Amino acid sequence: MDTRIRKTIAEEAAEYRPLLYRMALTQLRNTAAAEDATQETLLAAIEKAESFERRSSLRTWLFSILRFKILDVMRDQSKARRRDSELPVEHSVSDDYDVGTFDTLFDESGCWVDAKDVWTNPYTVAERDAFFRVLEACMTRLPARTSRAFLMREWLELDPPEICRELEISHGNLRILLYRARMQLRLCLDLHWERD
Repeated sequence: MDTRIRKTIAEEAAEYRPLLYRMALTQLRNTAAAEDATQETLLAAIEKAESFERRSSLRTWLFSILRFKILDVMRDQSKARRRDSELPVEHSVSDDYDVGTFDTLFDESGCWVDAKDVWTNPYTVAERDAFFRVLEACMTRLPARTSRAFLMREWLELDPPEICRELEISHGNLRILLYRARMQLRLCLDLHWERD
């Protein structure tokens, strides 16, 4: 085991700690659980430092680890919690969006349509980083339940039935939350993300 590799990964990964924690907190909505998931992510990264081949960015690798840590916590929470009743539909934003404008951005299942693979071009790294900073800022403007539903679907790639069970909402309510999240994010990105 090369301690230099571990030390390098530990130092670089520490820079992402606040971002990892915010993402975990958004999903888990519990400071202790978010802190634990973040620490476990960093520990796993250090333990598996030699397996990191830098074919992806360190950020991508760390978020992959965090994703599985969050899923583990959510599954544990889900098993421990009783499901007594379904929560009412949340009314958090206006429904006066032009549906036709955005329909082409999503497939039949409501997922984002795959974009061209421009993120691998080294010249777009700065643009990608700027985009994710703006996206993160836009995500913080979403209502908590809406943000959580969106992240579970798009980032954690959970199936709708699993999201509905976790959030204790109906499938129809989930569809509404995802639609509202997409529309709000689209509008926010259009306003705040400057593209060349």
